[in-house]
Amino acid sequence: LSTNFPDPDLFEHNGTWFAFATNSAAGIVNSNMQLAGTGLGAANVQLATSTDLNNWTLHNPADDPLPTLGDWVANGTMKAEADPTVLVRRANVWAPDVLQRADGSFVLYYAAAAATVDPLHCVGAATSDELQGPYKPLSTPLACPTELGGAIDPASIIDADGTIYVAYKVDGNAKGNGGDCGNSIPPLHSTPILLQKMEKDGVTVSGTPTTILDRTDQDGPLVEAPGIIRSDDGVYFLFFSSGCTRLPSYDLKYATSQNIAGPYTRASEPLLKTGDMGLSAPGSASVRRNGSGWLMAFHARINTNVGGVRAMYIATLNLNG
Repeated sequence: LSTNFPDPDLFEHNGTWFAFATNSAAGIVNSNMQLAGTGLGAANVQLATSTDLNNWTLHNPADDPLPTLGDWVANGTMKAEADPTVLVRRANVWAPDVLQRADGSFVLYYAAAAATVDPLHCVGAATSDELQGPYKPLSTPLACPTELGGAIDPASIIDADGTIYVAYKVDGNAKGNGGDCGNSIPPLHSTPILLQKMEKDGVTVSGTPTTILDRTDQDGPLVEAPGIIRSDDGVYFLFFSSGCTRLPSYDLKYATSQNIAGPYTRASEPLLKTGDMGLSAPGSASVRRNGSGWLMAFHARINTNVGGVRAMYIATLNLNG
C-alpha cells in the first residue's frame, strides 16, 4: 500500500483482511510542502481492506474506526509535522492493535497524546461489536507512565490458556537529551518493552507490568513496536524494532522465549534491515495466522509526492524451532 500507512496491524475476519494504521500525517520526512488538500491526518486511525492480500482498498477518513477518543486524550488540532500550513488532529494517534474477545466483540488498543502532558503519549483502549468499528473509547488510559516518557505501540496476544496480554513500549526517548529519535546524546534513557496481563474483558489491567526487553548499545536510541506470537512448538516470538524510524538505522528484530514473560533470547541478526530486498528502514511488524502459516505486515520508507512516507508491505513467515 504505497501511501503513508505506518504501524500496520493485520486482522482477518469473515474472509476479508483488515489493516489498521497510525494517523496518516504522522512521521512524514523530507516533505515537499504539498500536504495541503491531501486529507492526511483527517482520521484518528486508518483502515484498509483486502480479500487477496495484494489489492488493498484504503478507506475514506469517514470510515475512521476510532472517531472519538478517551477523555484523557488531548483535543483539538496541531500543525502537521511535515507542513505547518496543515492542521491535523492533536492526539496524533499511533499504532492501533485489534483483539477479538471470547464473546466475539473487539478491543482496539491505541496510543495518543495525553491532555495533561501533551505531546507525551499514553496507551488506551476502545471496544466495538464490529471489527471495523466504530469503537467506543474507555475514559481512562491503560498505561500512562508519563514520568518515564509515556507509553506507545500496544500489541495484544491471547495466550494458549486464554489469558490476554498487552505489550507496549515505555517511550523513554521522549525524555531524552536529543540526537537521533531524541535519545542518542548521553546519558541515554531506557525504552523498555513491558508486558501487562489483562482481565478477561481485555480492558482491565491485572497486576503490574513486567519488563521483557530493553535497548542495548547495538539498538541505538530505542527499541519499540513489540509484537508477540506463540508458535505451534510453544515458542514465543517477540518482534520489535530498533534504531530510529526516520533513518536507515531502523530495522526489524526478534527474540524468543519458552515463557511469555521471558527471559527472551535475541536472534543473532535482524530479520529485516535497510537494503534487504530493496527496503528502507523496515519495521513495526504485525504477525497473524493465515491458515496453517503466518503473515507479517510491516512498514518501510518510500518516496512519494508528499515526501518520505511509511508504506505497508506484507510477507510470509516460516517459523522453525
